[in-house]
Amino acid sequence: MKPSGLNGRMRRRETTATILLHAAVLALCLHWAIPALAQSIEPSLTNTASLVEVVSEGAELESQGNWRAAVKLYEATLKSHPETTEVTKQLKHRVELCKAQLDIDRRYNDSSYKRSVHQLDLTSSKAVYREVLSKIDTYFYTTPNWKSLVKNGVWQLQLAISNTQFQAFYKLTDDTQRDAAFKQRIDQWLQRREIRNYHDVLFAAEYISRQTQQSYGIPPQTTVLEMMAGSISLLDRYSSYLTGSELDDMFSQINGNFVGLGVELRILDKCLLIDRVIQGGPANQAGIQKGDRIIEVDRKIIPQIAAAAAADMLKGVHDSRVEIVVVATDGSVRRMQLTRRRVTVPSVENIKMLDVQAGIGYLRIRSFQKNTAADVEEALWQLHNQGMRRLVVDVRSNPGGLVDSAVAVADFFVEKGTIVSTRGRSVNEDVDYQAHDLGTWDMPLAVLIDSKSASAAEIFAGAIKDHERGKVIGTVSFGKGSVQGIFPLASYDSGLRLTTARFYSPDGHMISQKGVHPDIEVSTVAKPLADGTLPVEQVDPILAAGINLLRERKVVSVNRLLDN
Repeated sequence: MKPSGLNGRMRRRETTATILLHAAVLALCLHWAIPALAQSIEPSLTNTASLVEVVSEGAELESQGNWRAAVKLYEATLKSHPETTEVTKQLKHRVELCKAQLDIDRRYNDSSYKRSVHQLDLTSSKAVYREVLSKIDTYFYTTPNWKSLVKNGVWQLQLAISNTQFQAFYKLTDDTQRDAAFKQRIDQWLQRREIRNYHDVLFAAEYISRQTQQSYGIPPQTTVLEMMAGSISLLDRYSSYLTGSELDDMFSQINGNFVGLGVELRILDKCLLIDRVIQGGPANQAGIQKGDRIIEVDRKIIPQIAAAAAADMLKGVHDSRVEIVVVATDGSVRRMQLTRRRVTVPSVENIKMLDVQAGIGYLRIRSFQKNTAADVEEALWQLHNQGMRRLVVDVRSNPGGLVDSAVAVADFFVEKGTIVSTRGRSVNEDVDYQAHDLGTWDMPLAVLIDSKSASAAEIFAGAIKDHERGKVIGTVSFGKGSVQGIFPLASYDSGLRLTTARFYSPDGHMISQKGVHPDIEVSTVAKPLADGTLPVEQVDPILAAGINLLRERKVVSVNRLLDN
């Protein structure tokens, strides 16, 4: 049915610093060099496989430097063994270690980070760290433990010293005696040292940087930057230091456009796998398709150069050219030159009528970007003009996005009351987002979720469920109930992603680690594709359940819909 009131929507205040992101499931665009998505290695766990065997297999993967596969193995094991034992505790520690190694690899495959090592000195790197610590002190959602923060930074530094990419960059060689002496000296110093505030942290970073330079010949700014990155990433699962390139990419994600080839990809060991080709982009016009693989960039073959480094090479300025070699799904190989252009990434897609007779419309929200609310409103009017009287909103595999965008989209369907509440250490983070009657669409509604629906997608689904505005169908969502602020740094071209608050559904349910539980639980019987949907030749049971539910419901003219 039509929205009540005027067809315009009141423009809501935008807070571009407040963003919900789940790095583990965010699609990797060509402009996005972070290898955050898991590769297609899927270690199998049989019913007879023991935890001891998993530890042994993981150790072998780690010895090969295959950190991503090791993380996937450990996390799959922990999911199937939720009980707390000495072995599962060890596996959790290995997950942290492997992720930290991945983080080091990521930075040393990032040209903007390597450039910062050369451009900064001890004084300027301390200025960057000082600004980061000040923001942690002001905005992090709990009071930080400053000594633990330093210990985490030292742990990251020691891992870096053993990392092959780090060693190659600084021309280091393995020396276990030297490493043990260095660790003992720093540990003893930290035991004696009181660290009560971020000024003490800076003093410790300078002292440790000089000791590192003496032992390894590493520039002091390198130590400060490594300690900074480690101390941030170990604050919690979602906080991290953003290099200049990553900060640019983050805002490209928020704004829904970037300069590149117009594809999303996964970084594997031996190639870059195309997960999505954006309509109208350079790759689309060149005939590149989902499932194709990039094996060479500018005459450099993967894995002779790391795949993450190859992804970084694909970035560039508007109208610049890049040469790639693509292996198609049929095995054919093509060498081609593409021109990088600005590409707009739609956040709303697959807008269509599923059942014209029943008036069932469908739209999918891939992520909650700056323009998502406007795109959803346009889609609603498009479907309305085609006879829509019922609607399926699909947020499966939606990793999140802007809080304000999720709130604005929920506001299209919720007449009044709280949509979501955020609570943090700073009073500025204590916000109750309210719905507005103006522009509410009255129609039966089904929302589809799965285990990859996270953060902002959970805000939307939780609001629909708690207000009994529609039925949520699928599997339990991811459970990322925290808010991240994106803070550009004034001291250097880089930024900080920092958890500033947790969010709660309208009924006061904490989403973190619990997720949104569907009203109707439906599991997929076939293996989903990378985008969360099922192959065309397979039945999509979650979508089918939503369609069947809506066919059974009568269209009513009040906001409380889908009554039992």
